Amino acid sequence: MDPISHVIFGRTLVALDRRGRLGAGAIAAAVLGALAPDIDALAAWNGWDVYLRMHEIGTHSVVGSVATGATAGTLVYFLKRSARCASLAVAGTAGALSHVAFDVVSGAHIRLAWPLFEHRASLPLVAMADPWLIAICAIGALGLWAFRRRAFIVATVVIGTIAAFLSVKGVLMALAVPKWRVATSADTIANHVVEASWSSLTEWTVADRTPLALRKWRIDAVRAPTLVLTIPLRADSPVIAASRSLQTVRNFLHVHDLGFALVTPLGQETLVLWSDIRYCSSSTECALWFGGVFDRNGGAVRQVVRVGQWQQSRPVSP
Repeated sequence: MDPISHVIFGRTLVALDRRGRLGAGAIAAAVLGALAPDIDALAAWNGWDVYLRMHEIGTHSVVGSVATGATAGTLVYFLKRSARCASLAVAGTAGALSHVAFDVVSGAHIRLAWPLFEHRASLPLVAMADPWLIAICAIGALGLWAFRRRAFIVATVVIGTIAAFLSVKGVLMALAVPKWRVATSADTIANHVVEASWSSLTEWTVADRTPLALRKWRIDAVRAPTLVLTIPLRADSPVIAASRSLQTVRNFLHVHDLGFALVTPLGQETLVLWSDIRYCSSSTECALWFGGVFDRNGGAVRQVVRVGQWQQSRPVSP
């Protein structure tokens, strides 16, 4: 979810403390805690592939979010000594856990029980930065500012509205996904991922892998599924097989089950890039790419990551 919604929801949680038991600084602790799990974004400077691999574990697991939230609360304590450290740690932890919960319902795939278990959790009720959820949070923030003396009532209404909205989305998703299952009932599906469509109340996308192709479907609670993209799968060529040893590709494949490779000649060199069909509008137009450049003898020259128009390059790992 977007930072604004994380901040507002963290603030809203503190308003439920009707008697102020968390003490002074609780709002700051909860807001900072609600942002704290995204400290893993610093890893993007080492490579977007590194960040994506870290993002589903670490600070976004339950253990990691509790740690970052408690740290956020402790930091506020050192800045505001009149507060109680334990209370601020609780507020910061509540904010951090709300961050992870928002990410899960926004379709993020997170290993919540890491490092004990590797299973990914995701409940794609809304898309990241969903405007409907942002609007609810924004109205709630205005309500908390305008009706400070009734903050508990405002917070209760906001949380109840969010819960009702997500419940409706859950019902609509439960109507949409079975339509994809019916449409693909004769196919062998190795993996699939469901994602909510941005700003839509009734629409989702499903990306799946069969033995022969990657596919992307548009599904809807009220309409029949539509196949919008197919990318054929082929056996690895020698240069694609070699690219699997690159750190960029290993990190990518560790967190993506719907990947494919694109080979592009560059004079005396060859560029091999991997992406996931979820990021693509065609087999050559994708928002994220991970791979590297190889010389004419098949040796890796450098590693490459592309995020939109932004490109990161780094040496080949020894």
